[in-house]
Amino acid sequence: MNGYIILFFLSGPLILAISKLWLGPKFDKNKTIQSQFNYFLIETMAYLVFAGLVYYLVLKRFY
Repeated sequence: MNGYIILFFLSGPLILAISKLWLGPKFDKNKTIQSQFNYFLIETMAYLVFAGLVYYLVLKRFY
């Protein structure tokens, strides 16, 4: 069970990192890497807060 929870918290930021920091600059030439990185940090923090709430409100009750 602990492996799935670690995967739950790491998969979102990993997908965001690939999309914002690797694919983003290739397809959107107008944005700088600094703005892409800032968006990545903001989205990662929002994901971790949301994932933490989902874990404590939903998953912790069942497991």
